[in-house]
Amino acid sequence: MGHCVEREYARCVTALYRTGILTLLPKSQSIGVVGIDGKEYPIPTQEQVVELFNHNRELVDRKVPQGFDRLELTPMAMPTPLLIDRMKAAILKHAAEGKICQTRRTPSDPFIPVRVNAEKQVWIWDTLRQALDTDELVYFPQEYSTNHRGQTKLEVVNNGRICAVPGWSVGLVESLPIMPQQGEGKTLGGRRQLEIGSSPNEYFQTLQLEAYQGETGKTLEDFITRFLTHLEMTNEVSNDVDDKNAVWCLAQYLRVSYGDLVPTGRWHRSVGRARLDTHRSNNKLCTRSWGGSSTVRLLRK
Repeated sequence: MGHCVEREYARCVTALYRTGILTLLPKSQSIGVVGIDGKEYPIPTQEQVVELFNHNRELVDRKVPQGFDRLELTPMAMPTPLLIDRMKAAILKHAAEGKICQTRRTPSDPFIPVRVNAEKQVWIWDTLRQALDTDELVYFPQEYSTNHRGQTKLEVVNNGRICAVPGWSVGLVESLPIMPQQGEGKTLGGRRQLEIGSSPNEYFQTLQLEAYQGETGKTLEDFITRFLTHLEMTNEVSNDVDDKNAVWCLAQYLRVSYGDLVPTGRWHRSVGRARLDTHRSNNKLCTRSWGGSSTVRLLRK
């Protein structure tokens, strides 16, 4: 991936620019995001990213052959409601231009337009909406229970094992537009791709295995950033539940009176909108069309 780190970096930054995630930061006179704490978080520079690849060489050399060949810069510090607003705006813009299509499996697939709901482009479950950017929504739990030993959003922003550059996760992701269905995962570099149809608890156990070392689940911030950048670069929606491609945000956990919940993100073709909600961590019945997906986050020096 060495020579193309620069190309991947340019692709990420271009997409983040176009979706309005990046703004000019008055204090630091650089480009980035303002965090939930009001502080400025400049986007990692190309030099920083190249350095991180060198610093994490062993991890990168192990994970790239396993299919983690795309760079992803996630603005973890950014208020999630603001990210959701950017998502709505992007969906509306693409709908107005007639440039919003189904997820394509390969670049040779035809573009099939999707309808976009005129009233609501992003639906979010109220209980989840109220928990966003509060300490109720737990990040990187070690289990989906009251004994989660997880972190708050602000702790994550300053945790060099997740945000290699303060406020920003610098990660490697798989370029799979559609997650493998049950029995269809390929084994690359000794690692079997995660397949659709397990419960969060089961995915969590799988991620503890040696082949998955260095991987963490997604957050809503990862899901929204990926949705936005993919839409911007390809005019396609992501994680359509009708493709059996909805995604668990395994790196987050919400405890409510009646159970342990894990957020999910998806596009809903039949109603023409994105949907953010939660399901129980042991749920695999009503979520046969859901998959666990992971990110390899580069570590700070």
